[in-house]
Amino acid sequence: MRITGVEIIPIKLPLIEPFVISYGTFPNVESALVRIETDAGITGWGEGTPDAIVTGETFAGVVETLRLLAPALIGCDPRDRTTLMHLLDTIIGGVPTAKAAIDIALHDLVGKAAGLPVWALLGGRSKEYLTISRVVSLNSPEEMARDAARHVENGFATVKLKVGVEDDVRGDIRRVAAVREAVGADIAIKIDVNQGWRTAGTAIRGTRGVAAYDPEYVEQPVDARDLEALADVRRMSGVPIMADEAIHDAHDILRAVQLRACDLVNIKLMKSGGLLGALTLNAIAETAGYVCQVGTMVESSIASSAGLHLALALRNVHTVEMGGPIMLADDIGPMKDYYDRDRVSVPDGPGLGIEPDESKIDRYAGQRFWVR
Repeated sequence: MRITGVEIIPIKLPLIEPFVISYGTFPNVESALVRIETDAGITGWGEGTPDAIVTGETFAGVVETLRLLAPALIGCDPRDRTTLMHLLDTIIGGVPTAKAAIDIALHDLVGKAAGLPVWALLGGRSKEYLTISRVVSLNSPEEMARDAARHVENGFATVKLKVGVEDDVRGDIRRVAAVREAVGADIAIKIDVNQGWRTAGTAIRGTRGVAAYDPEYVEQPVDARDLEALADVRRMSGVPIMADEAIHDAHDILRAVQLRACDLVNIKLMKSGGLLGALTLNAIAETAGYVCQVGTMVESSIASSAGLHLALALRNVHTVEMGGPIMLADDIGPMKDYYDRDRVSVPDGPGLGIEPDESKIDRYAGQRFWVR
């Protein structure tokens, strides 16, 4: 089986409501889809959803990077996934979101060729089902409390609060307090700062302030480049600390382990360069005694399905944040149908187990590019 063509499709999908975090407001989801075709008539789909603050990749940049990388795939056997991903690394370093799109498409394709779902390719089921939390965008304490209460009424037992206003840590504490009062003591709360508190001193004040409201963890409170500061916060805050933007690859997580900088690690396919990179991160984390979460850049059905397959396969993944399909006003695939309140099932069909809706792609796509 040989790769005969690669199509690159930029799309913009509308969100139900703007997604607001410490460093920006996002009214839609911008992704680059990849379709890989073979001489066996089997097609694989992938997706890269960039966040320039996290990986340095823009939407337009991911599209251009894919156009650069795609010619190297032509004529290759897609089953040689590790070899192909190493080949791409020799062409250009970094760019994990673009590489994730190709990695996901290769796994989808190989799963279809083998007649196996991606979770089976990755080692099989480690759990019967997945549960997710519902994200609450950064807003006023009153609005966040209302949003959180609404999500709980809709069947979610965990809410994840976006905070991180550097010059208003007290306001962030009030946001958490308001949500805790609104949802009660039995609902789990996660807190995601998205680097917003920046420095160790500010983050220690923030984490100590929210500790009274019993958070499951506080995620990435400081600048992603400062693992020493993250370690200081972990030692002095009294709450579990999750690393997200700080951990992209094996080098990052090894350094975090050496510094004992966190208690948990958030794996995202767009940071790790896809499923193969995610497996490496999880192996190091598990060896070091860290549990993992599989997170999202708010992706469509394609990348969301890939992340869910990964989470289902890895015993060390204890929490999942793949909520993109239920945050989109319209999607190019059917993954929303697999969500029932906070429980998510994973397609059992070969590959990712889903096929994109070509009419939806046509509706939201920009200029397409073919490499043959």
